[in-house]
Amino acid sequence: MISVDQASWEEAALRLFEDEYVLVSTGRRRHQDWRDDVLAVMNRETDDPRGWLILDWDKEDQGKTTRRSRSFPFQEPSIGLLKERLYKVTPETAMYLLIGMTDDWCELSNVPDFEENREYLLADAGTLLARFGQHFDCYTNVTDAKTTQAPDLFRKSPGWFSLTEYTADYGLVVVSADEIGVFWSFNPI
Repeated sequence: MISVDQASWEEAALRLFEDEYVLVSTGRRRHQDWRDDVLAVMNRETDDPRGWLILDWDKEDQGKTTRRSRSFPFQEPSIGLLKERLYKVTPETAMYLLIGMTDDWCELSNVPDFEENREYLLADAGTLLARFGQHFDCYTNVTDAKTTQAPDLFRKSPGWFSLTEYTADYGLVVVSADEIGVFWSFNPI
């Protein structure tokens, strides 16, 4: 198990996502149904429980545009929508999904120098997941996760069940006993 501190977690998040249109945010587990906690993160009703970095392009736009809801770009998130569109995946799949989110279409084959940097990319993804301890569950909106907990993310565009107003969005929710993590990549093209 990787030990993680604030500096290593934030460095990994920035290496993977600094130049990407993403939401990387965490919140405290407060509800029996973890989906309630995911909604709190998507609706920007919570801060990182440890005071660590949050990457959120749209948070600063809140209030500037009246047509945007607090959950923008998510489509009015609800428990029902999350039940319908999020499916459990393995931790290994979650690591590859985090890396895939650095491409607009979540295609690992399009990640620059993926093969040469696989070890480093997996280390960063592992650092992000290590925050959640040894026991956590992972959920995604990738369509193939509906039928398998280890979908093939190496094939061309694995597909998704959209949760946003954009052309494409790929996400990962990490659920531990104490915290919830929401990692989401948006492609407005």
